[in-house]
Amino acid sequence: MDATVRVFLEKVKAMADKTSRAVGRAADVTGKKASELASATRLNLQIFDLNTECEVLYKDIGRLVYELHKGEEVSNDEMEAKIAAIDAKQEKIAALREQLGGMRSVVTCPQCGRLCSREDAFCAGCGSAL
Repeated sequence: MDATVRVFLEKVKAMADKTSRAVGRAADVTGKKASELASATRLNLQIFDLNTECEVLYKDIGRLVYELHKGEEVSNDEMEAKIAAIDAKQEKIAALREQLGGMRSVVTCPQCGRLCSREDAFCAGCGSAL
């Protein structure tokens, strides 16, 4: 085999190896992003469900207030239980939103408010440490 052809084939092989590694890394990143998206979707669905449950409780409290307005006997324990349930659900929603925020690939600069990549050590806008 001619030396020129051999050198050319070695370069092609080296390029194929680099391409293979790059494709492998891209597949890993894509898999990770898909997993993150699925997790974020699950969290958003949980938040939606909790908000829906809160709306039902708000409606029930409104009914109780109306019954009280009409002069009917309303159990204070029932009202307190519904309010406590709303408070608990709101705490869960806050925790889920915090968890969702931690999954984002961007952070906000505490100095100027610019969105920066989570991997950045310094803000691209003002240079502050992140």
